[in-house]
Amino acid sequence: MRHRTRQWLRQLVDNRSSIRRDLLLGLSHARDIPRLIMPVRSEAGCRSELQWRSYPSFSDAALSLFQLLVPGDRESISQGTLVCQPERAPRQDDATRWFFINGLGSAGPVAILNASEIARIFRRPVHLIHTPTWGLVGDLMASITARTLRKDGKLSRPALHVLVEALERHERVILISHSQGTIVASYIVRKLLRHESTRPLVKKLELYCIGGVADSLDVDPALSLAAGHPVPYVEHFANGRDYLAQVGILSHLDSTAGTLYCLANRSGHLLNRHYLAGIARGDYCQGRSRLYQYVRGRQPALRRTESALPGRAG
Repeated sequence: MRHRTRQWLRQLVDNRSSIRRDLLLGLSHARDIPRLIMPVRSEAGCRSELQWRSYPSFSDAALSLFQLLVPGDRESISQGTLVCQPERAPRQDDATRWFFINGLGSAGPVAILNASEIARIFRRPVHLIHTPTWGLVGDLMASITARTLRKDGKLSRPALHVLVEALERHERVILISHSQGTIVASYIVRKLLRHESTRPLVKKLELYCIGGVADSLDVDPALSLAAGHPVPYVEHFANGRDYLAQVGILSHLDSTAGTLYCLANRSGHLLNRHYLAGIARGDYCQGRSRLYQYVRGRQPALRRTESALPGRAG
């Protein structure tokens, strides 16, 4: 017990500048906290996280609310094993694998709802990597520990092994992360680039961060120069009045690689309700985003290093 206490105290001392920075950031944008769930009204066709009819049963909706409000230690319902299938899909693309890492406060039914909506919009099977919720307060503490104190804990370890296996087997791996999931993704990239055995695999990775809370994300200069594009390839989507994006990606552009697409006056942090419909319409990017080019089963134009890959649709 004493050893753990000393470790925590050392973490606090070593990261006191980061703690001060994040406290000031959180306070400076506090007026937008209520906008995390605003606007409350759903867009047409949106399966909102806040509507119980979006879930298979009322019990799933009630469970999601219960786990959000009541702290507890829960197990992940899927480490890439649960696959959300679209109703309509293009021809099978065995060369590509899609993954989704959920955000804060996501019980199993919420994470499945998010992954299912991604599968519907992009018409691809989406493998869910579920970070279980320990209750909203517990999730916030885990995010602060991982981001501010640089102590990953158990957030990224299971997902890392799943991603490495996919990168070894497939020519392209697409990872969509939301909210707290962007912190997990940033750790995954850092670990992949750190080890010589996995570093070459990163050129296959495309990373799309939505409502990002992470304060840093790296690309590899040498791999990027050799590939002719950033490695990994990264895009960010943010609402300018999303409180968590404000203290995340929008306040850390100097330490975060990738292209940012932002709607300055848009609020809300929920993936389905506040982000995915706008991404699907191209509201954030006017058609320039690579992620947008995947909508409705389409394939983006080939990058220079992909032109030699077999069986690739243009």
